[in-house]
Amino acid sequence: MKKSRLLVIVFFLVLVVTMTPVIATAKSNARTLKELKNELNQLKQKQYSTNADKSATKSKINNAKTTISNNKTEIENNTKEIEDATAESEQLSVEIDEGKYKLDNLMSVYQIAKENNVYLEYIFDSKTYDELVYRSALSEQLLDYLNDSVNAWNDKIKRNDELKVKLAEKTQQLESDINTLSSDIDKWDDHLEQLDDVAISVADEINATQELINYYKSIGCGENEDLDRCASVRGDTRFIRPLNKGVITSYYGYRTSPTTGAANTFHSGTDIGGNAEGTSVYSIANGTVGMIIRKSSCGGNMVYVYHTIKGVQYTSCYMHLLTINVSVGQSVTANTVVGTVGGGRGTASYEQCSTGAHLHLSLATGWYGRTYSSYAQWKSHLVDPRSYVSIPAKGIWFYSRY
Repeated sequence: MKKSRLLVIVFFLVLVVTMTPVIATAKSNARTLKELKNELNQLKQKQYSTNADKSATKSKINNAKTTISNNKTEIENNTKEIEDATAESEQLSVEIDEGKYKLDNLMSVYQIAKENNVYLEYIFDSKTYDELVYRSALSEQLLDYLNDSVNAWNDKIKRNDELKVKLAEKTQQLESDINTLSSDIDKWDDHLEQLDDVAISVADEINATQELINYYKSIGCGENEDLDRCASVRGDTRFIRPLNKGVITSYYGYRTSPTTGAANTFHSGTDIGGNAEGTSVYSIANGTVGMIIRKSSCGGNMVYVYHTIKGVQYTSCYMHLLTINVSVGQSVTANTVVGTVGGGRGTASYEQCSTGAHLHLSLATGWYGRTYSSYAQWKSHLVDPRSYVSIPAKGIWFYSRY
């Protein structure tokens, strides 16, 4: 009789345990609503700093481009001046040759005239003393004029040559400045790309964190209350696939970007194709919706779900969704439709990081938005979904969630 009664009690206890959902709470990194608000303020400060950095970088790029344009214009002007100086020098050389020829002829005539006393006769043939002085001075002035003209031409050629050297040196410096500025622009462009190359923008983080704060407020969480106690997450024992069928098109890890063509680009999850837009996407385990991102330019509609699997915290993320079918704070099971497949025509108006209809599944340890909140921390907590979810090899189809 005692044995029968004991068996009944044991059966009842087993029934209670199996019928009662497992409730798990975070045992480390507990946060309060007040701390979450502080993090929101930090995110806003980060947004301000990032925008200021982007604005300053864009200003540097614009200034450098303006300087390059001005330098190119100055180089064109220098080139024109060099060409003009070269042409003028060539013309002066011709004039010098002609002047020297005239001077030589004049000197020859002058010399012959002196030897034959013609020069003296010309001078002394003057009728008056004034005419004598005039004829003598005129002859000397003519010789001086031709000689001075040749010297002046030589001086101008010399100045033109010096100008050409000076302009050539200046052009070389301007070209060097252009190369340096072009290199700086490339560097600043890379910096801008780093600022922009974030799957979730700071603005999205702010909106998601604000929505999480609103949720905690709506369920009555106090400023200094442990959020893990205020909003617990239903536990589970394993993860299953998020789709009833599909084919793996890209793995977690580094790859060549299908949208930009850049090599060694980090891919934060596993891509599953083979489904039309609108196909149901399921949570991969029991949990609670932690954050929702709407219409991000890279990732589109995203749902983040908190899980506790055998006492360990995880966050799953479903990207490129056409629709979002859950709300922040909602408890979900492995049969809850969190959204539908997007990434194709239905999201093309705002999505820039998708090449066609597919689901991007990411998985990270911890609860993103609760045990940590920054995108950098999310990236550092990411894990390969293939190590936790039964995902076949790339190119292989599956036809069940298990």
